[in-house]
Amino acid sequence: MSPIGRVFIVLNLVLAGGFAFVAGDHLKNQHNWKVKYEQADEARKADNTRLSQQIADLEVKLGNAETAKSTFQTQVDSLRNELANKEDDIKRLTALTDSQAADLKKAVSLQEANQTTIASLVRDSQEANKAAIAAISEKDEAIRAKDAAEGKQAELEQTIAALNATVSKKDLQIAELSKDNEAQKLLVSVARANGFIPSMAAPTLSGTVTMASGRLCTISVAENPGNVDIQDQIERNPFHITIYDASGFKAEAVATKYEPSANAILCNVILTKDGKQIKTGDSASTKP
Repeated sequence: MSPIGRVFIVLNLVLAGGFAFVAGDHLKNQHNWKVKYEQADEARKADNTRLSQQIADLEVKLGNAETAKSTFQTQVDSLRNELANKEDDIKRLTALTDSQAADLKKAVSLQEANQTTIASLVRDSQEANKAAIAAISEKDEAIRAKDAAEGKQAELEQTIAALNATVSKKDLQIAELSKDNEAQKLLVSVARANGFIPSMAAPTLSGTVTMASGRLCTISVAENPGNVDIQDQIERNPFHITIYDASGFKAEAVATKYEPSANAILCNVILTKDGKQIKTGDSASTKP
């Protein structure tokens, strides 16, 4: 074989080796990119799953927050209504006090008028006595006039005594009403200053949790010592119920509805301790 042929054979071998090297490197890179793509795709799917779960959890929390907001708004409206009723009572008592003060003023005016009349009658009696002394012939008539004046005076004195008694009675009534009015205002102010809200006033009830789901739970009533109308109590004042087990306090809930057929109260949970979960069989009471 000629030297040129040998050179071409060597060149072909070198080129073939180079091609094989390039092809192998290309296949290796292609495999690496495929593995990276699959890993990235799996990571993306895991992120999507995690984000979907977070969205679902946030939607549940949003629903619970809206329920709690509705409950708090109902409590606020109830407090405003009660405050309006208290203010109406205060206005009514004030109007009654003003009316009685006017009656007292009239009674005093009448008493003063009666005193003027008595003074006039006394003067008439004195004139009658003088006339009797001065005119013996008119003695009997003067005596009769005197007796009539004295009788009228006695009648007026009785009227004045009755009016004085009425005035004293009115004074006592006004004092009692003023005392009651001030006591009511003081009680309302003290109660508000100490954080009292109507939902704290609850009938004595106790029972057991029969269903719990998120912020909702159902309590079967076991004891109702006062035999109160539970639905009426809820409508007038949605009261609080404490939920607990052997380990102690777990949650605080607000009664929203009473189901007579099941003797059960539907509640919204407004507070839980340290993330504790309410479970079927937990105890519940308005007076733990």
